[in-house]
Amino acid sequence: MTGASRIDAALLLLRVAGGGFLLPHGLGKLLGWFGGPGLGGFAGELQHFGLPSAAPLPLLLALVQTLAGLAVLLGGWTRVSALLAAGFIGVTVLLNLGNGWFWMHGGIEYPVLWLLCLVALAIAGGGRWSLDGARARP
Repeated sequence: MTGASRIDAALLLLRVAGGGFLLPHGLGKLLGWFGGPGLGGFAGELQHFGLPSAAPLPLLLALVQTLAGLAVLLGGWTRVSALLAAGFIGVTVLLNLGNGWFWMHGGIEYPVLWLLCLVALAIAGGGRWSLDGARARP
């Protein structure tokens, strides 16, 4: 495997982690899949944090998380979608700052890991093994 191929493989793994882990969380908020809260439960979560929860905001946020996760996973508009997803996760980090570092106590450790993964993709792009890479090839 060449150096370029190793980088493309690494970017694919980052996309699978960043987008593939984000997508089911978005679908849980949007449709209640995977044991998620659905839109009504998500609105309740927003209220719990003192954030606006009136329609259509929960729907829009769930769509952003779902579509950004899918786009990152597939490597479509990777830089923009990864930045959008990183913004979403960045808010999660801010909301959980008061809980400390460790995720097992509701802290920011896990969302920071996601945030760094997504920022790395925003910097590097999706690589050749992505929709972006396929569009760039003649």
